[in-house]
Amino acid sequence: MVVDKSRKIFHESWYRIANQRITLRASIRIHRQFYRGVKWYVLYEPFTNQYFRLEECAYEFISRLNLKKNIGQVWQELLEKDPDHSPGQGEIIEILSQLYQANMLHYDIAEDSFQLFDRRSKKQKKKIQSTILNIFFLRIPLFDPDSLLKRLKPLINIVISKPMAFVWLIAVAIAGKFAFENFDILQNQAQGALAPSNLFLLYVCGILVKTVHEFGHASVVRRYGGEVHTLGIMFMLLAPLPYVDATASWSFRSKWQRIFVSSAGMIFEFFIAAVAMIVWANVGGGPVKSVAYNTLFIASVSTLLFNINPLMRFDGYYILTDLLDMPNLQQRSVAHLKYILERFIFLRTDATPVATKVNEAVIYTIYGFASAIYRFFLFAGIIIAISQQYLILAAFMAISLAITMLFIPCGKFIHYIFVNPGLARVRTRAVLLTTVFLGALLGILFYVPVPDTFTAPGILESTHYENTINRTRGHIIVVKASTGTFVNAGDTLLILENQELENKIQETRAAYEESRLLYYQALAKNPENMYPIAKRMQVFAQELDQYLINKENLVVRAPESGIWHSPDAANFLGKWVSQGDSLGQIIDTTEFRFVAAISQDDGSRIFSSKNHSFSVRLNGDAFTDIAIESVKAIPTAQNELPSEALGWSGGGEIEVNTAGGNPTQTAEPFYLVQASFKHKDNDVLFLQGRAGKIRFHLGYTSLAKQAARKARQMLQKYYRV
Repeated sequence: MVVDKSRKIFHESWYRIANQRITLRASIRIHRQFYRGVKWYVLYEPFTNQYFRLEECAYEFISRLNLKKNIGQVWQELLEKDPDHSPGQGEIIEILSQLYQANMLHYDIAEDSFQLFDRRSKKQKKKIQSTILNIFFLRIPLFDPDSLLKRLKPLINIVISKPMAFVWLIAVAIAGKFAFENFDILQNQAQGALAPSNLFLLYVCGILVKTVHEFGHASVVRRYGGEVHTLGIMFMLLAPLPYVDATASWSFRSKWQRIFVSSAGMIFEFFIAAVAMIVWANVGGGPVKSVAYNTLFIASVSTLLFNINPLMRFDGYYILTDLLDMPNLQQRSVAHLKYILERFIFLRTDATPVATKVNEAVIYTIYGFASAIYRFFLFAGIIIAISQQYLILAAFMAISLAITMLFIPCGKFIHYIFVNPGLARVRTRAVLLTTVFLGALLGILFYVPVPDTFTAPGILESTHYENTINRTRGHIIVVKASTGTFVNAGDTLLILENQELENKIQETRAAYEESRLLYYQALAKNPENMYPIAKRMQVFAQELDQYLINKENLVVRAPESGIWHSPDAANFLGKWVSQGDSLGQIIDTTEFRFVAAISQDDGSRIFSSKNHSFSVRLNGDAFTDIAIESVKAIPTAQNELPSEALGWSGGGEIEVNTAGGNPTQTAEPFYLVQASFKHKDNDVLFLQGRAGKIRFHLGYTSLAKQAARKARQMLQKYYRV
């Protein structure tokens, strides 16, 4: 325990700063805040607009610094006063280094200042290099907007008021109604948002939206008495957009004011999006509609992917930190994961914990992993989406992503493993475990065979079904069988009524009786007239027989046993149906097949592979595999889906040609696969038209080979590379 305590308190570089005399600059302003019941202090340097947060124990040390005592004497006094809560020498070196970089320290010997921070002398250089490498979110400050905000203070007071909040609610509610009513159209139109012809208009609308967004942050800061001294350009995914530095909100004691500042940009942006939605829904077309849609697209997509998402260091992140009362959440999460690695993997007994409570440790762990995973997959997804239109730009972004999020972190980790002095006692174990882990990871990626599978959407259909065709026209007056019920052959499905048919039956019977009487009269008086009258009687008899057959057909009966399937059955009562109209289907429930649509890339793998197996799972029975008897792949490319439910317009995942107006016409050719199985062998509910997926098992290959094949297929598909 003594060794652990000494390792926590003392530091090997302490001699470098112990004799220096330092104090805070006289211009520093100090604000006190509470997070989760813990007192924090915010230091503010107005000349450089720099903010820095300190915990109470660290501030206790910083506040005692003066030019009459050196750092070692101040620390020794604090250690004697409160040894349990005094910061360690390593913490002091770290804090003083950061305060130095923020230009918040005053020291008596300028020529010795760099020796004071020898341990972090390259921090600023590394920060600049990191900023240049992080091209996705590079920031360049331009000018100080504080004087402009002061002149706009009357307008800000009007905009941020209760009446405007009421206007905001009304606009968002109306826009929400229009968005719900036109959701499918909005979704389909999004497919062309990144088209080259729309890119300039999209960017112009993005500048408009982000300008309003940043004005929202700045105006709320000014509304609560804060100052905004930095307005510049941020290259978000290489696109220059405006930004403001609203860190003045850190000095607000009320966390709800800080949350309002963080959410103000999105609130203003939602209002712009609501106005754009209302305009888009009420104009016929032309440039106004295009501008409105692009404004709406930028406001919604950027807000969901970046601003409101707490896993990125944007508005949602700062809202979350204030709600949880956990400042510096991302940095402390990384430090907590580092502590877990050192303490529980490398077994470093003197590792300093970050979390003081169990719930804090849980939050740090979840957030640390989630934020890293989200950032990687977000950028990877954006690069893949951009690559479909701009391959060179996507390749450049992919290289930058690999450098900033893969190679540089790996290089830093290797340096940390082999050089970091904190791992001196466990370095052998750390190097060994790291080597084993990396070797195992590479082995899993390149040498361990894993199932090579892919899925394809499809629908269930009976191999035999009988269409029920209406044989005579009439109004439906009785519905005997509802759709989805089992019926036997001859059961009544519907009963129709046709008053005109009844009248014709009576007329034909009367005409037949009249002809019969005339026939007997001719027999007695004019035998020569008997033949034409007999012919007339024959015609009337044939007509009457047909009318009676039609009357009998007014009762629609099941032609065979099975499930009665009629999508329009709910609207049958009182409906007029003509002769030849399809009323529904009787579906045989003894044998079904699953018809799936697979892409051309996957189709080639099926035709070239011999060792494969199959399984089908239906929606609603995701954990039940259906036993398959046989699979038949049709080697002819198709363009017509077997069901509208498989395409985008029916909620499916296959892209359809929306320009043609046919919801089953696909944008790209595909292949059909038919899987046959018996109903009795599977404990699932089989219904005509039920959707699901078929999984193809094509043997075993390594993950690296599968990823390489996917990348090659994508390049061949979009760029013929």
